[in-house]
Amino acid sequence: MADRIEQLLHRRTDLSTFLVHLTKDTDTGTARENVLSIAESRTIEARTAFGLARQQDVHLRRTEATQRVVCFSETPLEHTWMMVREIQGRREAFSKYGLVFTKTICRREGCNPVWYLDINLGHSWLTYPVRRQIERALAESTVDGHVIPELLAEQDILQLTPFMEKMGSPNGQRREFSWEREWRHVGHFRFKSAENVVALLAPEEDHNDLRQDLTYAWQRREVPLIDPDWGLERMISTLSRVRFDC
Repeated sequence: MADRIEQLLHRRTDLSTFLVHLTKDTDTGTARENVLSIAESRTIEARTAFGLARQQDVHLRRTEATQRVVCFSETPLEHTWMMVREIQGRREAFSKYGLVFTKTICRREGCNPVWYLDINLGHSWLTYPVRRQIERALAESTVDGHVIPELLAEQDILQLTPFMEKMGSPNGQRREFSWEREWRHVGHFRFKSAENVVALLAPEEDHNDLRQDLTYAWQRREVPLIDPDWGLERMISTLSRVRFDC
């Protein structure tokens, strides 16, 4: 009898069934405050434009065709420690605070993996035809020298560009983040309840205080708290609600 693909994938240690969203310090709060705010509102706000048409987001702010996204990583849980390290050349600095979702729930809500287009020298860049499509979309959406947001929002290429990024170092400046295995959701990402969250990420020394600061719905859920620096066995024990110190 032939194997089912689901059975095979569950044995692939390099693949993850989870997506992780890490928080960071922002102008509106610390990474800890932000993860608590997300837990209370059940919403991760899309505040930053990414992708090959991120410069056009200024024209799209009043439309649903935003280039602002919520970012996730499908890095296996036991390797999330890499995501919170200080890394040379990295634009974003993430904390140990975050949320873990199943990939199933995220796909149901419209999350997609990022498509990384190579820009190293020696071949024709795939970014060129994408850029020409963006320029064409702008031309078709411009009337009397002004971009009409509603017309631009109807352009198909703007639905795809939030999921496209460059990778490579053609000018000696390295832009290589495909290892993050990023997924994105266009616009705010909303989840129904604490039951939709596999675990919260936080430094171990803050677990007791963080649990006290969570709302009743999360306390009743007894959501697992995981430190990204933990090894796989301890993470499994926590997710299984088995005391690690027994």
